[in-house]
Amino acid sequence: MFYRQRIRSDSKYLTDESKMTGRGEHVIIPVDDSELREAVRINNSKGNPITVAGMRTGVCGGCVPLEGDVISLERMSGVLGVGRDERGYFIRVLPCTTIDEINRVLRSRDFSQLEDVTEDAREQLVAEPVPYFYPVDPTEMNGSIGGNIACNASGPRTYRYGPTRDWVRRLRVVLPEGQYIDIKRGDYRADGRRMSFPAGRSFYSFDIPSYDFNTGVKNAAGPMFHEGMDLIDMFVGSEGIFGIISEADVYVAPWHPLVSNILFFPTDAQCLEAVRELRTDNAVDPEFIEYMDSRSLDLVRRVTASDPAMIRVPRLPEYAGSALFFDMQLTDDMPARYARVSEIAERHGGSLDRSWCGHEACDRDRMRELRHSIPRSIFEYVASIKGEMPGIHKMGTDMSVPDEAADEMMSYYSEQLDAAGLEYVVFGHIGNNHPHVEIILKSMEDFDKANEVYRRFAEKAVELGGSPSAEHGIGKIKREYMAMVYGEKGVEEIRRVKMILDPKNILCRGNIVEVLR
Repeated sequence: MFYRQRIRSDSKYLTDESKMTGRGEHVIIPVDDSELREAVRINNSKGNPITVAGMRTGVCGGCVPLEGDVISLERMSGVLGVGRDERGYFIRVLPCTTIDEINRVLRSRDFSQLEDVTEDAREQLVAEPVPYFYPVDPTEMNGSIGGNIACNASGPRTYRYGPTRDWVRRLRVVLPEGQYIDIKRGDYRADGRRMSFPAGRSFYSFDIPSYDFNTGVKNAAGPMFHEGMDLIDMFVGSEGIFGIISEADVYVAPWHPLVSNILFFPTDAQCLEAVRELRTDNAVDPEFIEYMDSRSLDLVRRVTASDPAMIRVPRLPEYAGSALFFDMQLTDDMPARYARVSEIAERHGGSLDRSWCGHEACDRDRMRELRHSIPRSIFEYVASIKGEMPGIHKMGTDMSVPDEAADEMMSYYSEQLDAAGLEYVVFGHIGNNHPHVEIILKSMEDFDKANEVYRRFAEKAVELGGSPSAEHGIGKIKREYMAMVYGEKGVEEIRRVKMILDPKNILCRGNIVEVLR
């Protein structure tokens, strides 16, 4: 029998990193797939809503319950096995395994306790000349792999490796009536726009939505649908509204040594000019390109001045007006590649001599700490004002646009925010035309203005051929933007699929689409 306990009003199960808060009756913590299926079956028989939670690192309220029970998968964690197929090596994991844990196991090269999913896979992987790693970097390395799959998470290294979806080989999914499906890529494909598959004693057959998911930009706006699609892609990005991921196979890649770099520039404009060159320069060939604008660096300076222990990085130089953070693979031709980096930096007011570079773990960690201290400082600030303004939550953009629209979108951000009189910082995944604009809220009046500005940002991103949610999913906070992307028809078609798979509407109510009762 599964563990079940009443949720207190101050419970961690009522919030996530968005700082949105919800309400729920009980938390259920299954230890394995059979307990999970039993919990789902019982709740479904009663029509009792279930919200699925993992590490609760999401920023869109996806694991925040609006009613009913929470199923926390926190005890379903661990790497189970190693396999190999025609694409390469993969590992088998439970849903609440973190990215850090996956990479720690792969680095250890001790697979003696793991299952051989395919014959001699463990022995073959140990014999490889370099260790392997899971290359999708969703920024939050302590997030769960199940949560990442549920919202098709990505991050800086999407620039080179693509999003989570590209690395999913197999899923085991518990459906709302307690049965499950175990599917590999290629097992079930839509016949045109008709999807059919068996699950236990049930058989499902339905028309998939008529929209085509935008793969031309970084995109985590709901489930992928398109003609002839793979069934796996219906669950990747569906945020738990169709089923609960209880096990996954994900591909891994050979590790290679990296050198990290932070280039400083006098102004934001010069920094963004350097981005355009780095993005198209085959010699430099960065793993990712991360941006930190002047406001972001000023935020770091303010935080470190008030409490030096908060952000453990070297003091930012006075000449640093903005910055680019990127990794390069260590290769034999590093002198020639750094000569190109130097040329690009100097052409736009920077200098390699006045930059930070390092390949040792401690140096690379400090540079990563600088980049990640920016959103962390804002998370902590929002948490600090929740007591005074309980209705407030984090307000940061997650929009991407095509290359040709990048300059227009960046200008639009600053024009709208300056006109509204809102304080903000801009940082993040500029390589994918996906910087984060974090609005620093001081009052509920700011919050109301920020919501209106955010809506205009989403409309502009869609108008320019982009996505209003590039990596964090939709959850509950961004649900209104689904109609903006897919139209009311597309939203209704997603509802229809949900009601075929989940006729009592118990799974993750409020995520992606609202089902009217």
